[in-house]
Amino acid sequence: MNQHTPKVLYQEANPYGSFTAFLEDDGRTIYLYLQSHNNPDWKMKSLWIRNLIDAPKERDPHDFDSGLAPILTEAEIFNPKALPTLTEEEIHFIWSEEGDAVALFVNEELYAYLPPWSGVKGIQGYAKEAKENAITASPLGDVNNGVLADRVKASRKHWENVAQKDHWKRAQSLRLNFLESKLGKHDKYWSADGGSYPSLGIASFYPKEFPGIKVFSTIGMSVQNQPSVELYHKEFEDFARIELVLAIKLLNDVEDHTEQWVQHALGEMIKFPWNTGIWFGHSHTIQNPRKDPDQLYLDFNWFVFNNITDELDLSVNQSIPQLNGLLSENGKRINFLVLTPISLEERICFMREGSQKFWDTWKKEGFTFFHDSERRMLEF
Repeated sequence: MNQHTPKVLYQEANPYGSFTAFLEDDGRTIYLYLQSHNNPDWKMKSLWIRNLIDAPKERDPHDFDSGLAPILTEAEIFNPKALPTLTEEEIHFIWSEEGDAVALFVNEELYAYLPPWSGVKGIQGYAKEAKENAITASPLGDVNNGVLADRVKASRKHWENVAQKDHWKRAQSLRLNFLESKLGKHDKYWSADGGSYPSLGIASFYPKEFPGIKVFSTIGMSVQNQPSVELYHKEFEDFARIELVLAIKLLNDVEDHTEQWVQHALGEMIKFPWNTGIWFGHSHTIQNPRKDPDQLYLDFNWFVFNNITDELDLSVNQSIPQLNGLLSENGKRINFLVLTPISLEERICFMREGSQKFWDTWKKEGFTFFHDSERRMLEF
């Protein structure tokens, strides 16, 4: 057995700083690994790249017991002879815009692709040297044409667009102008990215159509797709781009405390999808990281998301802001997800009874898109 201390040939974090990909040479094989920095439930992905020793006719079952990465056999690869290791100068990564998939280029040629669905249905990823579906790699196919090549080209284009000098200024204006056309001139704007990529903000509005209501919206989440949506939606691009909205009913003759908690709650959630690889969608729930200082009867410990863009597509509802019709830079719709604060007890009912029953009850009791700090418990 070739005893060899594994050596990292190259490693790189994605532009969000949330996932790292690295190539490892263990003396027998080279593998591409992808790991999450922030989500302990996200299992590390691995993809075979090439053998560094002559391919055996069969795998040695003892390799698994020894914790060695599987070597691919003669029948599974194009070149059964040992290939040389790779040098850092030869290696180049292109990340998916979601940040949870990566393409490996060797000497400017697409050489492997570790996709968002790595680990699903036995597919780990795609490697140029793989001839047939094997335990840790599948054939890459045509490196210049086809579905995988097109995905990588689209990723490259996304990052080229993002790198343009006035990209954020244009993206920010598109979203702010749309919101102002629906909600009136914004009252305040906060930067919410902490000085790191991606650029993000939060704006507040007092819409004339909804007196006594203050609306907060994120600005910029929809510049990039959320990760992992395509694992759950066939038409994933219709749901991948979002902004979060939190609307509050202002209490009469009470000091406005909304900025104390809403700005911070949105600020703590604004990078969540790219930090964790977990997406936000209609009827998803997430813990509320901040306490509503005006809550009276209920502790609003959770949020449930309501995709009002979807609702508006089905029927024009005059009792909620008309936040549909905005397209992102990629021509796909931007979904406005309203954060609906709920209590722990209400979330338990939500999980037990299902989302349809929850929303039916919500509407029946006369609740709408804005949060009322003094409301009572939903009666299921």
